[in-house]
Amino acid sequence: MQINQVNTLRHISKRSEAEDFLRSILFTPYPVAIWRLPNQGNINALVDLTMNEEPTNLELENLNKSFVINSYHDSHPVKAITLEGHILVKIEGSDAQLEVNPTLTGSQIESFEGVLSNSLKLLKPGIKDGNHPDFESMVAEAIEKIKQGNLHKVVLSRYKDFELQESFDPIDTFDELTRSYPNAFCSLTNTKTYGLWIGASPEKLIAIDNDRFFSTDALAGTQSLPSDKDLCDVAWTQKEIEEQAMVSRYIIDCFKKIRLREFDENGPKTVKAGNLAHLKTEYKVDMQATSSPQLGSTMLELLHPTSAVCGAPRDLADDFIKSHEDYDRSLYAGFLGPVGFDSKTSLFVNLRCMQVIGNTARLYAGAGITEDSVPARELAETDQKMETLLKVLGL
Repeated sequence: MQINQVNTLRHISKRSEAEDFLRSILFTPYPVAIWRLPNQGNINALVDLTMNEEPTNLELENLNKSFVINSYHDSHPVKAITLEGHILVKIEGSDAQLEVNPTLTGSQIESFEGVLSNSLKLLKPGIKDGNHPDFESMVAEAIEKIKQGNLHKVVLSRYKDFELQESFDPIDTFDELTRSYPNAFCSLTNTKTYGLWIGASPEKLIAIDNDRFFSTDALAGTQSLPSDKDLCDVAWTQKEIEEQAMVSRYIIDCFKKIRLREFDENGPKTVKAGNLAHLKTEYKVDMQATSSPQLGSTMLELLHPTSAVCGAPRDLADDFIKSHEDYDRSLYAGFLGPVGFDSKTSLFVNLRCMQVIGNTARLYAGAGITEDSVPARELAETDQKMETLLKVLGL
């Protein structure tokens, strides 16, 4: 029985077959993650057959072929959902291959295929609306708070709901994101805990290559980038430069906390993310040379949430966010990504994202507020960031 079931699952060799397989899993009790790393053509996916979504302390070094999901508010300690790769899918061009974890039992596979064949669906979770205060008024309050001293920057966010077209398909939307935003981390996750999320994030939180090289980015400052404008022609204001510098200082302060002095710094430089330009500084550490084999887990605990999505000082900024936004960010500004694939870990801040609830797409966006901010401009910036997904949705 087990051999036949495994062979049935492995009868996937084409992209269309793999995508239909993944569609059949959405909204079942089985958690699924689909992703495409920046500047890569391959699409990967995994399905966790344990259905265990209990958040746990995250130890990256002990994970293999997993996908982690962590909300914005789960920090100190980080409490992530870890999806295990029981079924792995890899799509390359028009071809696909499926791999079944050899540790799975026949009963696990039989139960999984039974759920798919019986079309047992999981109800899409509801969401709480919150009061959703006026964004410009909230920004004005933040500016006054910053001018009083102590608080230097706070990242405020908002959401907006859009009715989806009847033709909306999550897998097709994900595919369109990968085509439209080759430089972004594109992801689709569906879990019982958080529901269905789709995004194209420009911001790396941490990466580990070849189990040796740690890297992280300071990404901040935002302005629209017309299609006919070169990156070298982008000019930055003092407000945007200082906002990005705060994120860079935050990362360096995290290094100082663990007495790490040997790191490479590259930037700031102007980078493109869809129709927007940002300032980015890259940091890299040789974990072998610095005798820091657990740097990934250590820095993850220190970094999240970064000043790019929270503010500075972090505690004061987070207090302001909680007392003013009046809604649960959930996975917005959290982090997610694959761990232990080809000796690599790639975790990204969940930005340019949306949550799908029934026939509604809830889009999230935020802006970094400093004393030089102008409320109307910050509101316009959040609208610009939502365009990333609105264009793909055809709205």
